[in-house]
Amino acid sequence: MVKCKNCEHVWPVNAILKRYITLEIGMDCPHCSKTQYLSKDYRQRSMLATLVIPLLLLIPAFFDFSFPIIAVIFSAAFIALTFIHLFTLELACEEETWRNSHYG
Repeated sequence: MVKCKNCEHVWPVNAILKRYITLEIGMDCPHCSKTQYLSKDYRQRSMLATLVIPLLLLIPAFFDFSFPIIAVIFSAAFIALTFIHLFTLELACEEETWRNSHYG
């Protein structure tokens, strides 16, 4: 589950969902009100997981599936990606950008 890096409290599911709906860079912890940001590692992992979607678009080009089967595959992939994003979310106390990251 998602924990605040400042107070170590577990975020409720509605706060996690709100994090995905908002366009703000940071979001305040529901317990300690300290602003939390998505970690750099999480953003990299979520980007790689999201790259599965364009690969799914190639299924009709290589396989002769009917439309209902393709719709089920896309729906299952969407649900799986949503749960992967929700349950692997990692937070950071400060905004981690490519510029202020430490290499090596």
